[in-house]
Amino acid sequence: MPRLVLLGASGMFGKDAVPVFERAGYEVVGADLPDVDIASPSSLASLLDAHHASVVVNAAAYTNVDGAEDHREEAFRINALGAEIVARACLDRALTLVHISTDYVFPGEKPEGYLPDDPPGPPINVYGASKLAGEEAIRAILPAEQVLLCRTQWLYGRHGKNFVDTIRSLAAHRSRIEVVDDQWGVPTHTAELARQMTELLSGGARGVAHTVGGGGPITWHLFARQIVALGHLPCEVAACTSEAFPRPAPRPRHAWLRSDAHGPARHWKDSLAEYLGEDAP
Repeated sequence: MPRLVLLGASGMFGKDAVPVFERAGYEVVGADLPDVDIASPSSLASLLDAHHASVVVNAAAYTNVDGAEDHREEAFRINALGAEIVARACLDRALTLVHISTDYVFPGEKPEGYLPDDPPGPPINVYGASKLAGEEAIRAILPAEQVLLCRTQWLYGRHGKNFVDTIRSLAAHRSRIEVVDDQWGVPTHTAELARQMTELLSGGARGVAHTVGGGGPITWHLFARQIVALGHLPCEVAACTSEAFPRPAPRPRHAWLRSDAHGPARHWKDSLAEYLGEDAP
């Protein structure tokens, strides 16, 4: 049974990914702060040398998009320096690295969407810049046959704050909500992201993949309407512009990640229905 080290195992993706990886035949070693700090070479080396894995999945990241605007140094320490240190550790031990990245590495100017071989940049916020710096560090250090870079977007899951749960909570207590209708992407369930990773690994895929839900692109407004409809909530979901909800970090408008490069993905509506159905009486 191949052993997989999952960095960031306590996060939203990490908690949902463990059973998916195990069903795919991996023995999973989960690690997260305070037991391991990916920005500390000695901390990471101790973990990897103790477990002798064949694959490292790096899900550890600074993910507060708005917070990164005021905490640039910390965002780059984790997302850029941390990614570099993980890559060097994998190079030294001949390990395959699966690294999670984001649609925010793109400026979001292509309504037709971005393919994996489209050149990234320039990002429009600090978070995107830190993640792109991490991608660039990994590519500079690891040979192509040793890395699988998985970009994803609009991620939601059972074990963390996410858009689906926020909309459900708001719609349960309000008769009307407004949701942005000028940002395009595709929702991705954590388990679907993990499933696609295991399929790519089993098929020997390397390089860049866009691991997202199928059926895009949609807007946040359309996503919210589906959440409310499936939840049978008596709430009106009105459309609004991004300017109606100013945020510290600008968001890309057209950053849909096209996933057709590695085969069919599960439709986002099916994943959402299953997610919401898990709470049904």
